[in-house]
Amino acid sequence: MALMLLFPTLVGAAPPAPVGKLVFEDDFSDPNKSKLENNIGAQDYSRGFHAPGVYHLKDVKPGETHWSILPNQSYANGTVEIDAYDNSDSFTGDVAQGLLFRAQDATHFYAVLIDPRTGKYTVRKLNGAGKWTDLIAPKASTLIKKLSDINHLRIDAVDDSFTIYLNGESLDSFSDAAYKKGGVGLIASNVDANGMHMHFDNLKIYSSDATAAGSSNVAGTPKPGTLPNTGDSSAIAAPWLVLCGLALLLFGLKLRRTHT
Repeated sequence: MALMLLFPTLVGAAPPAPVGKLVFEDDFSDPNKSKLENNIGAQDYSRGFHAPGVYHLKDVKPGETHWSILPNQSYANGTVEIDAYDNSDSFTGDVAQGLLFRAQDATHFYAVLIDPRTGKYTVRKLNGAGKWTDLIAPKASTLIKKLSDINHLRIDAVDDSFTIYLNGESLDSFSDAAYKKGGVGLIASNVDANGMHMHFDNLKIYSSDATAAGSSNVAGTPKPGTLPNTGDSSAIAAPWLVLCGLALLLFGLKLRRTHT
């Protein structure tokens, strides 16, 4: 009987204080603060800022998933939270939106997705272009607010353990050791809807990292490191620069020997 009385207090427990200190926050009223891509008129899908101070991912085609990652932001342990809601004209079809984190580059990260139409959530891992796996398969939850209501999503990351909170209550948790630190971003997925329009607001990032470097918009707090170049073309180009330098050095030595 005592266990039955205790159980409701464990499920849906209120979140503790965020992990670490506040290092970045953005209400998306100033496009220059986060430096997220601002391309409202893009032909593939619309992403950017607009009144009343939101960032949106809009007109993502059915069967596609797209995301925007904050540049020069990288964290290991900490808390990320966001307000997200469905601002579509029609709520026909399935869509989802959420946060991505520990991004190594544009194709290696974790993502928590909330579907405000079916009331389900999932945690996915991207390990290369198109290589998705479910760390938590789609689950229904009564914590998810439907349609245009605002969902407040929070993710706590401590080493290889992750805890998800939604609307002030504990939602789920998972573990994975692939990505130790990385960037933060916004993500939206369209299953079979037309004219999807997902809004994001009030992003906050906390960090408990002991050492960091990079940009921060909160005075007196640890600064995040830059986003790694794993898989980026710049990382591939570096060895060629080294080889070119060696070739020039050898050529110069050959000329010197010829003249002497």
